[in-house]
Amino acid sequence: MNISEVKQLLTEIAAIDNRKLSEEVAQAWYSVLGFMPLDIAREALHLARKDDRIGWLEPKNLVTWAKEAAFKMDRDKPKVELPIDTAPQRLCKDHEKLILSCNPCAHRLYKWEQANGSKGLHDFANAEIYS
Repeated sequence: MNISEVKQLLTEIAAIDNRKLSEEVAQAWYSVLGFMPLDIAREALHLARKDDRIGWLEPKNLVTWAKEAAFKMDRDKPKVELPIDTAPQRLCKDHEKLILSCNPCAHRLYKWEQANGSKGLHDFANAEIYS
C-alpha cells in the first residue's frame, strides 16, 4: 500500500470515529501498514469494526485481522474449474482394446520400461503397441 492508499483508508476510518487526519498520522499508519495490499487492509478494517473488543481503531488492529481478511477474500472468490486437457486412451493394435484394459499389451509396455527405462517408451509404444 502506498501513502495515498493509506490516506484513503484513514478517510474511511475517520468517517466513523471522527479522528483528525494529518500528514503525520498518515505517515505513522503507513509505517505500520505499508506492507499490506489495500484490498486486504479494507477487508481487515471491516472485520476489525465488527470486533467488539476494539474501541479505538489502531493500525495493529488491522495487522491482527489481515490474515483472516486474506483468507476470507480467497474463500469468497468464485472457484474456477480448469478444463482437463488429456488425450483419450489409445487402443492397442493387436487386440483393439483400450491400452489400460489390455493386459498383454500393458505388460509388454511394463517389461520394455523395466529393461530400457522410461526414456523412449512413448516412441516404442507408438511403433509397436498403439494402433
